[in-house]
Amino acid sequence: MSRPGIEAVAPWLQRRLGAYLFTVDHPGLAECAGAHRPGLPCDGSRGKHPCGKWSRDSTSDPGLIRAQLSRGLRNLGIDCGKSGLLVVDEDRPGAFAAFAASIGETVPLTFTVVTSKGAHSYFRQPEGEALGNSRGAMAGQDIDVRGAGGFVVAPASVHQSGIVYTPVDPAVAVAPTPDWLASVLHSPRLTPQPGTVRGAGSVNGRLRGVVAAVLDAREGTRNDVLFWATKRAAEMVDAGQLDQVDAAGILTRAGEAAGLGPAEVAATVASGLRGVTA
Repeated sequence: MSRPGIEAVAPWLQRRLGAYLFTVDHPGLAECAGAHRPGLPCDGSRGKHPCGKWSRDSTSDPGLIRAQLSRGLRNLGIDCGKSGLLVVDEDRPGAFAAFAASIGETVPLTFTVVTSKGAHSYFRQPEGEALGNSRGAMAGQDIDVRGAGGFVVAPASVHQSGIVYTPVDPAVAVAPTPDWLASVLHSPRLTPQPGTVRGAGSVNGRLRGVVAAVLDAREGTRNDVLFWATKRAAEMVDAGQLDQVDAAGILTRAGEAAGLGPAEVAATVASGLRGVTA
């Protein structure tokens, strides 16, 4: 997108999202405009390097961002912390929805921007806390998170591939961060070994842990880890903490999201749940 296009979009982003903006490199420039430190030149990834100290330069003032844009062709960045935003950045189309489905949740309708690899899903930060850049239990799922202390490239910017960051529907509002997402981001990345029983913590937390293990499993080990996870879920069913049908559905979605075939998943889940008493 040309500079006049970016200049028109900038005040809209400030009004619509409450965005604090700053300028970043544009791939249309002959050289990177990023403010690289001495001895640390541009790594060749164009279109996203801040032109200055972004946490200092980000602003909600239309005049100030217009002055920054007057210096030449630029993309825009959004300071997520100052803007009160949490952005889930998937690097594979559908990765965020697949993870949500694997734990029995759905991604709410919210302001979403198509990127070169997937999408940015925008949420308002929860009241009373500021979530940062930790992916929590979503680590290893082709998903990044940007909150306090992080930034994303803004809509109307141009990726080095030539793709323009474009809202799916500009009229859709930014949704509040759902409780389940906040919980996932507070959870550590869990990679328990088969045979290890996690007795501590809430049932939901233990279930998220076994699901995360399935989603994080390396190719060649996924079926074994799915069987282990299903046996852990079976223990919760036996203890009266989890419904068997719910357990089967959650582990089935997790197995398929990890890349296993439906028939293989069905057989493994059925075998893992065989003999439960609840």
